[in-house]
Amino acid sequence: MTATPKIIGPCTRCRQPHRPLFPAEKAWGDVPSPLCSPCWSKYADARANKTYVDFNDAFDNASDEELSAGLGLTP
Repeated sequence: MTATPKIIGPCTRCRQPHRPLFPAEKAWGDVPSPLCSPCWSKYADARANKTYVDFNDAFDNASDEELSAGLGLTP
């Protein structure tokens, strides 16, 4: 699916000003939206590879088992 820019403004993730912004896909879970192109691509790539963009993304969207494994809390 190709995203279409809806507005111009600051990205809700990186806070870069005056960017074409794209809505996050609902299937991505709890993701800040709208996103600039680089941030949108990071989430798209992470979801395609079944990974997470950063700790906050994993905290909001990973299962307890995935989060524990990522933090090294599982034996």
